[in-house]
Amino acid sequence: MRPFAFCYGLGAYARLMTYSLGLASRRSAAVPVISVGNITVGGTGKTPLTIDLAERLASSGHKVAVLSRGYGRKSKGLVVVSDGSGGDPLVGVEAAGDEPFLIAQSVSDAIVVVCSSRLESAQKAVHELGAKIIILDDGFQHVKLRRDFDLVLWDYNDNPLSARLLPAGRLREPLSGLNRATDIVVTKIPADAAVDKVEEICRQLSQIAPQANIYQCRFAPAYLTGYAHEGKTPQPVKLSELAGKKIYSLCAIARPDAFATELAALGVVPVRTRQFADHHWFSPAELQEIESDFVASGADLLVTTEKDIVRMKLPPALGAKTWALVLSCQWLPAAPKFLASLAPAKVSMDQSVI
Repeated sequence: MRPFAFCYGLGAYARLMTYSLGLASRRSAAVPVISVGNITVGGTGKTPLTIDLAERLASSGHKVAVLSRGYGRKSKGLVVVSDGSGGDPLVGVEAAGDEPFLIAQSVSDAIVVVCSSRLESAQKAVHELGAKIIILDDGFQHVKLRRDFDLVLWDYNDNPLSARLLPAGRLREPLSGLNRATDIVVTKIPADAAVDKVEEICRQLSQIAPQANIYQCRFAPAYLTGYAHEGKTPQPVKLSELAGKKIYSLCAIARPDAFATELAALGVVPVRTRQFADHHWFSPAELQEIESDFVASGADLLVTTEKDIVRMKLPPALGAKTWALVLSCQWLPAAPKFLASLAPAKVSMDQSVI
């Protein structure tokens, strides 16, 4: 696959160079812009980290907007998922996409807008909805909009020395692209991770991007949440409620092994495990088959991810026995320093402002 990876990398490099050389114009927002993105394909933890940043900023009094493409949504054009007024999402998960819907549900004080054009969604968020800070969800390759902070997430389980471009590996662009990052976050660090391995990954990333600040975090199970019947918000459930239960595991995420690891850390050994492609929309026939399989397995509970449960339209009997595992972002030892010092953006006169 290496010849194909070379061609893919050449195309990605050429696109980015058009902006670096000024052959394609970039626009600036009149508010600070934080990008949360990847240099690899998904599964690094962008959604829980974006939720954590949005919660921190909102709790500090900032009017924050999260802008997303809304990958996998069943709508077109620009959609306001949340206006940040503190209520429920304004549209359903099909119109919003699973990740934006989950973000809007988790941080009700945040504006959430989905659109294929980050410029258009930024204009909407700033000029019509009053956003004072923008977070770009999965924004590292969307360089048309300038950003003040470029966070790139790197999975602890990926080795920088053996990373390869798509389709031979998981890289979206050459590792040298990390030089655009202001901050790199090593994510998914296990509680029992060897200190020397963590330090070696950080050292390797620092050699590639010496200008970047390096941070570390893990995503730890915090609590469980039930299926939302008739739009009613379910109450949190303690993790201890899983003890002694027979669990049917179901997920449709980029890296299902991570979900398996999270369950194992809780002492859960599923009696049955089902996996689907990332962002999979479950058809009624599939859910009926899953319910039959769940009953046949003898399981007490079906446990899935936050992102998956919002996409499911479960029959009442199965919904009553379905819980989602909610993860919290734990910074090791502390969150990025710039969060405490954010101020209105200073845009120079030679920059094009949206």
